[in-house]
Amino acid sequence: MRLTTLVWGMDGNGHVFMEQVQTLDISPLGARLKGLTHTVAPGAILGVQNGDNQGRFEVVWVGETGSSREGQVGVRCVQVGQNIRKNILYIDDQEHELERRRSMLEAFGYGVHTAATGREGFEELAGFHFHAVVMDHPLPDIETSEFIEQVQHKQPQAKTVILSAFPGRLPERALAMADAFVHKGENHNRLVQTMEQLIGPGATLKWPITRTVQRYAVIVPLTVRVLRSGVNVTLHGKSTDLSEGGVGVQVESGEFIPGEIVTVEFSLPTLPHPMRIYGTVRHRKLDDYGIEFVNMNHENRQAIRDLCDVLVPMDVPQ
Repeated sequence: MRLTTLVWGMDGNGHVFMEQVQTLDISPLGARLKGLTHTVAPGAILGVQNGDNQGRFEVVWVGETGSSREGQVGVRCVQVGQNIRKNILYIDDQEHELERRRSMLEAFGYGVHTAATGREGFEELAGFHFHAVVMDHPLPDIETSEFIEQVQHKQPQAKTVILSAFPGRLPERALAMADAFVHKGENHNRLVQTMEQLIGPGATLKWPITRTVQRYAVIVPLTVRVLRSGVNVTLHGKSTDLSEGGVGVQVESGEFIPGEIVTVEFSLPTLPHPMRIYGTVRHRKLDDYGIEFVNMNHENRQAIRDLCDVLVPMDVPQ
C-alpha cells in the first residue's frame, strides 16, 4: 500500500527533522519507507503520522548504498496512538439547519449523529454514548424540558445545549436544566466555542500507558546535557534504573523540564567506551526524572541488553 506519511525524529547528527515520505508496503507489525532524506540508524525511534493516525516506530534496517534497498528504511511499530473523538447528538427538524451545523461540528473534529424529532433522538440515545446533546427549541413532538429530563436519566454524563431563534419563548425550567443556550442568530463559531467549553476539543490523541520493556536497577554515574536558549547546560547525577527504552536519573543539582530533548552520557561494563544517547524528559518526581531514549545505535542497545540479561527485572507496576 502506497501512502504519504509524515515522519519526524532526530537524525544521526542530532538534529530534529520532519518530512513527508512514501510507504512501499505496510503490515500490522511495521512498514517499509522510501524518500527519507535524513540519515537515521537502526534503533532510532521515529514518529509516523497518516491522517489522524499516529504511531512510534523503531528503525530496524536502513538500505545500503548500491543495494536493491537503497533509499529505503524498514520500521517496526512499537506504540500506536488512539484518536479519541467526542460524540454529539444534534436534533433539529429543519434539514438545512441540521446539515449546516453538522458539517461545522464535524470540521472541528466532533462525531455528529442527527435526528429530526425527539423520538429519533431517543433511538440514538439508546444505541450510542454521547458527550453532548444539542437540541433545537421547540422540538416537534416533545417539550424541551421533558426531553432534557430524559437525557439526564439515560445519559447523565452528557451535556445539554438548547439552540433557538426565539429565546423569549423558552420555558424557564428548560433553561435552568440545560448546561448552555446558544442563539441561532449568533455566529456559527459560538456553538463550537460552547462545545469546547463543555466537553473539550472534538478529537484528542491519547497514547496508551503501557510498559513494553523491563526495567533493571542499574546505578552508574552519568552526565546529562541540554541546550537552552543557545546555551549548553550540563547536569551530573546517577541512574536509578535502566532499560532499552530509557533511564531513570537522579541529579545532584539543577533541574530538567518535561519534554526537553537531552543527551545522556554514561558508561557500562559491557561497552569499552562511554555511551552518548539522545532522549526526552518524560516525567519528574522531586529530583528523579524519567528519560525516554529517542535515538540509540545498535552497539549501545546491545550493550544494555548484554548487561540486563544477567540482572533481575525490577518489580514495578505495569
